[in-house]
Amino acid sequence: MKLDKRRNYYMVLDCETATLPCVVNYDGSARQAISIAKPLIYDLGWQIIDRKGNVYARKNFLISEIFSVPSIFDTAYYASKRPLYLEKLEKNEIVLTDWRSATAELVADMEVVSAVGAYNSMFDFKKAIPFTELYINKLYSTEFYQWEKFQTEKCDDIANKRTRESTKQFDPEIFRFRGKSYPLFDLWGLSCEHILNNDDYRHMCETNGWITASGKYYKTSAETAYRFISGNTDFDEAHTALDDAEIESILLVTIMKTRASNLKMGIIYFPFRIIGKVE
Repeated sequence: MKLDKRRNYYMVLDCETATLPCVVNYDGSARQAISIAKPLIYDLGWQIIDRKGNVYARKNFLISEIFSVPSIFDTAYYASKRPLYLEKLEKNEIVLTDWRSATAELVADMEVVSAVGAYNSMFDFKKAIPFTELYINKLYSTEFYQWEKFQTEKCDDIANKRTRESTKQFDPEIFRFRGKSYPLFDLWGLSCEHILNNDDYRHMCETNGWITASGKYYKTSAETAYRFISGNTDFDEAHTALDDAEIESILLVTIMKTRASNLKMGIIYFPFRIIGKVE
């Protein structure tokens, strides 16, 4: 659909990630911690929508430097979905391209929206995109092997809990990329505030066993949030970028219907706490 400059548009983005090959040396929580700290995007997708949910753009890319390298892609939690991606490629439902080409389109689309966001923007916008950008820049430099060795050492520190708290400046309301800044919203926090913080949701969680592994909190994933607003308790998230961005776009529209004012920007820390503990 054609953009109308009198309206506000929003980008809802999702990504699926692998990590550095050295993760194969670790198991369990150590492997998970490395995957979260050093994510490499192989599947990047987004939609541009307005407040009513009209879709103006849909993009989906497989990143060749990650997807096409078995030692990296095989570290992905959803590596078993490789045949699905190959099928999508055959049907021209997804584009295999390099990182710089995909992100050139990402930047162009971010320029026309009022804000960008994801379900857990802390991961997608503050970790996955920046670290993949760093990785690609190093990959095409003469210092890649030295940098990779350093990252391997950092991964060992993460696995053995020897990391120090970062002193890097962090702005929860802005996504900075290649010298530009974009207003950032977080669908996870917004969903907890405006969709899930009610007795109906808590009751649905208790009835269906949507409780975190610790047993202390209710699940607040995009999957359970969509189950709640749709009434479809059997819904399973696809865990492919564009498919997940589509249901997250529906969550965004639902949130904006509850708010007469502009969409609240910023990342909310530990938003699941908003819903309260399981009694």
